[in-house]
Amino acid sequence: MLPLKKEVIRLLETKDYNCPAKLPSTGKKIISILISLSYDKKSRMSWRAIELIGLISKEIAKPEPETVRNIAGRLLWMIRDESGGIGWSSPEILGEIVRNNPELCADIAPVIASFHEEKMLTAGVLRAIGRIGKINDETAGYTIPIILSYLNSSDNTLRGYAAYAIGETGATGAASNLKSLRNENNNVDFYEDGELKTKTIGEIVEEALKKLGSA
Repeated sequence: MLPLKKEVIRLLETKDYNCPAKLPSTGKKIISILISLSYDKKSRMSWRAIELIGLISKEIAKPEPETVRNIAGRLLWMIRDESGGIGWSSPEILGEIVRNNPELCADIAPVIASFHEEKMLTAGVLRAIGRIGKINDETAGYTIPIILSYLNSSDNTLRGYAAYAIGETGATGAASNLKSLRNENNNVDFYEDGELKTKTIGEIVEEALKKLGSA
């Protein structure tokens, strides 16, 4: 049998996401390994690690919800200044945890959003908001103004992620804001369906408008 880290890397390479769900006894160890693999966001493997953390957290939460809360607390600590730069992937990871545990972790969504002004974290926060989607009206009311504030950013990635988040949160009132970006040809690196892709902002906008029923 392969050592656990090598087995985790094999799972990421093959995208065999069903296997860890059968291993709740090693779930916490796997998450620690995945966090250690999550820092290079130019790497498909890192994005798969981020995605897989959310899926495993859902399995852990069934018998041990407090364990998932503790993992989320650790990630929030990693974001804060006292931990230095090691928390730069924490918003994306927390987004996956909340996405997979919406009732257990609904209160964490506004906390993630509160870090949007930290420049190293802004893109991750916007992506996390999109991945979480609309949990409830309170969360939507808090996050939508934040998303809208980045539609006019000079940073292509932030504009693209903001457009994506609008579509995922169902912010129908923001459709008119999106339409002004329809013809944008600037590219954004985007992780989706297990792969790193390049999309234009216009393509992201069109996808968001379709989700809002405003295409």
